Amino acid sequence: MKAHPDQLLRGLQAGDDRAREQLYRDYSEQVLGWTIRLGSPDMDAEDLAHEVFVVALEGVHGFRGEASLGTWLFAITRRVMANARRRRAFRRFVGLERVAEPASRGRGPEQHARALERRRWVQQALEGLSRKHREVLVLVELEQRPTAEAAWMLGVPVGTVHSRLHSGRRALAARLRRLGWDEREGVLRQRVVPLGRGAP
Repeated sequence: MKAHPDQLLRGLQAGDDRAREQLYRDYSEQVLGWTIRLGSPDMDAEDLAHEVFVVALEGVHGFRGEASLGTWLFAITRRVMANARRRRAFRRFVGLERVAEPASRGRGPEQHARALERRRWVQQALEGLSRKHREVLVLVELEQRPTAEAAWMLGVPVGTVHSRLHSGRRALAARLRRLGWDEREGVLRQRVVPLGRGAP
């Protein structure tokens, strides 16, 4: 039986563990359905659904009840899914998807060598970023951890992770372009600007 929304919200904002469990019982199936339908086969719907609840519980004090709990959770789900898609796009952009895949599974020696070369260039670009940007990019983009988990590991709010991801992606992309990255063809040209260890 679902709890009354107002009572549930008060419990959540008071940090009541029973209210948290009730939120999950009442909405987990619905949220999982959203992450499945809004995602794609290569996205882990269960992990993303878990991230939705972590983000929701962290931000519950900012929720004033202007909409229903279901509407609020859907808005969070949309943001989580959008960020997951950006992570996938980022990995395609820098050429990090399955770089260690052997040639026998469809990647020829030349393609494999180019993929490894891209990884070396990305590593060099990462080394020039600030510590805060580098940490979130490594955890979320390269290790593909949920932003909620990265926030816990770094000891910062999820919103801070999202903000650092946004600026970190831009900083890394700028440094890759300075290295000679051709976005249209997805290859690294001859290095055009020597890079130091500072912000781009």
